[in-house]
Amino acid sequence: MIFALPFGLGCALCQYVLPEPWRYWTAGIAVLALLLSSLLRGRQRSVVRIAAGGLAAGVLWFSGFAALCLDPAQALTGREDWVEVRLLDYPAETDYGARCPVEVPGLRGKALLYGGAELLDLEPGNRVGLAVRHESAAAPGGEESGYFTSRGIFLRLYGQGELEVEAGDAGSLRYLPQRLARRMKAAAAARYDQPERGLVTALLTGERDGLDRQSLSDLTRSGLMHVTAVSGLHCGFLIALLGVLVFRRQRLTALLGYPVLLLYAAMTGCTPSVVRACVMMGFVLLAPLLGREGDGPTSLSGALLVILLANPFAIASVSLQLSFAAVAGLLWLGPRIYSSLEPCGPKRGGLVKKLWLFLTGTLSASLGVMILTAPLSAVYFGFLALASPLSNLLVLWMAPALFACALLGTVFPPLAALAAPMARYLLWAAGLTAGLPGVRFAGPEAVMWLLLAYTLLGICALSRDRRRKYAFALCALAVSLAAVKALPRAVVGGDLLTAVAVDVGQGAGTLLHSGGRTALVDCGSLSSPQGAGDAAADAMDAYGWDRLDYAALTHYHADHAGGLAGLLARVEVGELLLPRLPEGGDQGALQREVLSLAERYGVPVRWVEEPAGIALGEALLTVYPPAAAGDANEEGLTVLCTAGEFDLLITGDMNAATERVLTETYDLPDIEVLLAGHHGSKYSTSRELLEAVWPEVGVVSVGENRFGHPAPEAMERMAAAGMELYRTDWQGNILIRVHKSPGGAQ
Repeated sequence: MIFALPFGLGCALCQYVLPEPWRYWTAGIAVLALLLSSLLRGRQRSVVRIAAGGLAAGVLWFSGFAALCLDPAQALTGREDWVEVRLLDYPAETDYGARCPVEVPGLRGKALLYGGAELLDLEPGNRVGLAVRHESAAAPGGEESGYFTSRGIFLRLYGQGELEVEAGDAGSLRYLPQRLARRMKAAAAARYDQPERGLVTALLTGERDGLDRQSLSDLTRSGLMHVTAVSGLHCGFLIALLGVLVFRRQRLTALLGYPVLLLYAAMTGCTPSVVRACVMMGFVLLAPLLGREGDGPTSLSGALLVILLANPFAIASVSLQLSFAAVAGLLWLGPRIYSSLEPCGPKRGGLVKKLWLFLTGTLSASLGVMILTAPLSAVYFGFLALASPLSNLLVLWMAPALFACALLGTVFPPLAALAAPMARYLLWAAGLTAGLPGVRFAGPEAVMWLLLAYTLLGICALSRDRRRKYAFALCALAVSLAAVKALPRAVVGGDLLTAVAVDVGQGAGTLLHSGGRTALVDCGSLSSPQGAGDAAADAMDAYGWDRLDYAALTHYHADHAGGLAGLLARVEVGELLLPRLPEGGDQGALQREVLSLAERYGVPVRWVEEPAGIALGEALLTVYPPAAAGDANEEGLTVLCTAGEFDLLITGDMNAATERVLTETYDLPDIEVLLAGHHGSKYSTSRELLEAVWPEVGVVSVGENRFGHPAPEAMERMAAAGMELYRTDWQGNILIRVHKSPGGAQ
């Protein structure tokens, strides 16, 4: 433990802090500390030696691994040539074809191959030759990221042209785990209907692509998403089930447990959470056979060391960080919370006592996990589900039975019939608790609340009089949380119009609120990890807007309409305003998907085929039909929002020619705010449009992208027009307020 934690710290410093030249200086300082430790005595000398050695080893291991695996891949970035690769798994479908992890001769680690739909006909072990363009996996989109490298992927390959396919060693035992995982998914698909199918597949394999948007939203906001992340919970269930099948014979369980765990880890992709669970479970199985007691902290640190030795870049994995923080909370804080709660229950035995012990045990574990994972949830997801202790109470008692029936149900269909109602119950519990309050970290006030929570927790841990201090802390946190949630609502409460350009990444979503009524124009993204629908719903929640009276989609592209499923999963919508396009093609497919969602959630649809004036409280929405023929960008809606003398214009993704037709066809007023066309594309927000409407402020809804948005040409045109410019990728959500009193927008 004393070695593994500094080793992990060394890897983390290299990943997040230290540029390459400084790594060797840091390792040198650690070695110097190791040498100077000879001046110390006894245990202190041993601790400093091991810790300093661990830090130096972590830094040097990360640097050496980067030189061997990452640097050769980085040197290929930008090249186009012919390569021969070996598929390591079954290709997965994407919006633009398929992708698959591959092995490239001469390179250590994995690469990720993107290609057409023809990849879907291949299987692990096939050899494929094709022309590719090499791109960095360490800096997708030009920004440093550990998303791919933490998974052992150091290069991205974009296929071009025809494939040359050879069978390779597709039938070898090396790919048995992948074949078993595929059969497990196929069995789940055959035995369950949605949404149970998606939940069972995620529960068994950790693959969440099959979860429908409603289930995904409910599991996230209820704090139950951990059920679908294959980890110690699942490995514990698996070994418990194995123990039952071998009649609880300890030695036989241990002997069979190791290969079963290794096979299951390979089937689920060897993610850090499952590797951590397998290593820890291995120690648990081994300890009684060697006559030793289990040591949770040592097992946890040993698991960390194993993962980082295999790939030190895994230190950047969100899965690893959350998994280790959760287990640390279980081991360190859970028992302490339990020891303070258990005496408060009934003194006598019996059913009531057992029920109390179950409740306190589950609550203690949930709180222990939440305390250590809350900062990570705030950083990575911007959300903390306060309902998770309650949701865990509702479902964890039956989770082992669900896992066992679902796993055995892949072989024995009658058991699948038992798993289906349990899966429905879990999803019902998630939906029930998803609506309870959570903390959305969208501003400094929520961060301050989290700091207050940890300050009070520290005070309680260091002081006496346990019961009173915790009661006081809970009351203080509840009051401060209510104030945090009320603050944004109070800020915009008396406005004539409130507009929010929501930060959805590379996409668009604009909220408009006036007189108690709310509308949303567009809801999509190509790059937001959170999802445009959730981002819009979170902004509504922050300002206390619980319903959308109207949702308008300017056109049918994923960066403007792709978040509708996530939005409808969380927010009631009164009416959809849509352009009517001919069937066929990609835009026709997305139009059909939008209509299917509207039917599922019972949302009326209005086709905008002529200018429509719609009252929005004290404001007026004017929705113009498509101004020109062409692709989806040109056949989109335009929305003008007017509140008193204030006007805001949204033109979607139309190009300069269509903007010219728009200004010639309709008498547009001088406006105050323009949502820049096509995310700041050089082909939009033309000089003709700017001279026709004379905007004072320009808002660019943009995120990480490969299209060069916003283009310098468009930004220069807007600056030359005297506009004040804002960008969602720089400022986040952009709030525009129009007061009822004279003074205009702020």
